[in-house]
Amino acid sequence: MDSMSAPAPTEGPLTPAEGTGSGSILVVDDDQRNVRLMESILRGSGYRVAKAYDGEEALRLVEKGPPDLLLLDVMMPKMSGFELCQRLKGRYETRLLPIILVTALNALEDKVQALEYGADDFLSKPINKVELLAKVRSVLRVKGLQDQLELKRVEIEAANQELIRMQGFKESMMQMVVHDLKNPLASIMGNVQLIQMQSLEMMTPTRLKELLQRTQESSRQLMRMILNILQIGKLEERKMTLKLEPVVVHGMVQENVDEMMGLSARDNIRLENRVPPDLPSPRADRELLGRVIANLLNNAFKHTAGGGRVTVDGQQEGDAVTITVSDTGEGIPEDLQPHIFEKFVAGESDTSKRMLYDSGLGLTFCRLAVECHGGKIWLKSRSGEGTTVFISLPLSGPAEGQAGAAPAGASAA
Repeated sequence: MDSMSAPAPTEGPLTPAEGTGSGSILVVDDDQRNVRLMESILRGSGYRVAKAYDGEEALRLVEKGPPDLLLLDVMMPKMSGFELCQRLKGRYETRLLPIILVTALNALEDKVQALEYGADDFLSKPINKVELLAKVRSVLRVKGLQDQLELKRVEIEAANQELIRMQGFKESMMQMVVHDLKNPLASIMGNVQLIQMQSLEMMTPTRLKELLQRTQESSRQLMRMILNILQIGKLEERKMTLKLEPVVVHGMVQENVDEMMGLSARDNIRLENRVPPDLPSPRADRELLGRVIANLLNNAFKHTAGGGRVTVDGQQEGDAVTITVSDTGEGIPEDLQPHIFEKFVAGESDTSKRMLYDSGLGLTFCRLAVECHGGKIWLKSRSGEGTTVFISLPLSGPAEGQAGAAPAGASAA
């Protein structure tokens, strides 16, 4: 304990800035008079104050919740201020806790020792009110800057980890894209080789038609994926120029259904277009909307086993039309559903489909294309029972600023 007889503090004139403060301060001294004195000065200046009368009690309080600043007496029983300072500065959790050592030891070597133990500053006794507040403000100002730097460090570290994670996603996606591009290419090359190896005279018309049909399906898959990749970036940045026109939904859906009929027959999956022919026509980009339906049908077929059913329906709901694509397939796991339309997320299928693929970009493309029209896309799914994807499009088309509208005859590419 520093031996002193609780003298009245030496006071000086306070500026308005000196009379106010914020932050929590733990005052540690085994002399209750010193504690009351510093508490009175600090509370009067707006600081929140907690008290401890020995080093062990102070350590327990800090472990419960560190203050913004520690005013620590040097000469105390059980644990000296030097020892407590050294212990706190040696811990990772409290290494940045500002500590002002309060001492009657005024020799230069004592002040040097205080700094060597990790103290941020020291305050001499008897306590001077102006000096106390000035040192408190100075140390807390430095702490505020340190806190900002630490926050920035944490933010930068989090951003760096996110970049690393995204880079990993991109590398995985690139591998997946390359793999998926190889599948239809391999099918096309294989079919061409079969045709080359067999003379047309020896090949039955049915066999030739089958090979050509498979080649055509693989070509469509390849083109769909390439267009998805090329246009996702434009859609994300809202740089896609739309060719808006009234779209007859039934006819647009039927074109996609007709293209899938060969696959439907081969895989024994029933495909139906139930969109009413008189459904009101939304103003939309017909080509882009058609590719949304194509992607959803492709995904539905991929996750539906033989004997299943895929259905497209539509109805008017107020000033919008809702198009649904339903299947009786395996469904989507519940934990994946909230993220299914995000980039780099794809569900795994137990159904082996040699002719179909899923890069995880098809559903992302669908979401971006629908949102570009001012619409919404969502789904309902239950494992083992199937999935229904809903698309809601405003009949009037996208609002101004949601997408660029091109004059009639302009390209949507």
